[in-house]
Amino acid sequence: MLKWITRTVVIIVVLGFAAGWWLFAGFSQAPQSAPGLLDIDEWRSLIRDADGDLPTDVRVLEVGHDSAPMLAARAGAFTGQWLTSYNSVQVVYPDSTLVIGGALDRTTSEGMVQVPEDWSFDDMAYDKVVGSMLVADKVLMTHEHLDHVMAIARHPDPDTLAFRLWLNAPQAAAVPQFAQGDLPAVLRNLPPRLDGTVQLVAPGVVVIPMPGHTPGAQLFFVTLQNGHEYLMIGDTVWSMSSIEELTMRPVFTQFIVFDPDEDRTAVRAQIRAIHDLMQTNPQLTVFASHDRIWLGKLSEQGLINWGFTD
Repeated sequence: MLKWITRTVVIIVVLGFAAGWWLFAGFSQAPQSAPGLLDIDEWRSLIRDADGDLPTDVRVLEVGHDSAPMLAARAGAFTGQWLTSYNSVQVVYPDSTLVIGGALDRTTSEGMVQVPEDWSFDDMAYDKVVGSMLVADKVLMTHEHLDHVMAIARHPDPDTLAFRLWLNAPQAAAVPQFAQGDLPAVLRNLPPRLDGTVQLVAPGVVVIPMPGHTPGAQLFFVTLQNGHEYLMIGDTVWSMSSIEELTMRPVFTQFIVFDPDEDRTAVRAQIRAIHDLMQTNPQLTVFASHDRIWLGKLSEQGLINWGFTD
């Protein structure tokens, strides 16, 4: 009997350890290679062959921030905090702008608070995002999750906004689920304007479909007049340390946060491809949407600017 009890306890402990490893550290490492996934030469060619003035600036407007254990953002990171930024990006031209990302509204932000003493929401900044969308040439988004779409799904002037929206098919299909009440028909029946291929959406701006985190996830490659290049990777990772460590979010985070579940195999390959692209293009500025510390460093280096232009 004692041997049977001991054996049962050992099995339970082993199974518990295995389950914990799978939830918090397993199936998260990037593969050894991801050939052909990202082709920066193609993006550069699309920009070089197009007409029109290139943009002059990349700006980030933060509407809120919070924090969480780093383990939520990177598997196996059992120490440290992840400082979270909720924001929208503005690409500035001499006489026009693009807006990328719909951020989140106060109601959504209040429902997502992780650490109350680190949480903040800026109503004036959110109103600025909403207003900037109405004067932008195009409004796009990296992917269809609630913290990136609310200023679109809950915009107070959907009729004006709709003509500026450039979404892909999965993004357009997802917008109705984020509305408060019935989504206005002009947004509910929005035809996709992005066709799911790598394409130039404006002078100096290329969209790169990258399904994985969501079916409609995409990256943005931007080249300024001064020649500096950016790659916006959205929520491929939440912390840029995931690129450095070649490790994605833990399975646990996926279970408690995402619907639908992200394609972990695809995201792991994307992390490898982004890592390798940064190694071969060290002057390329890469940033994830939610890494507040990384965005702060880029601002200190003069590579991005905080706040939207009028």
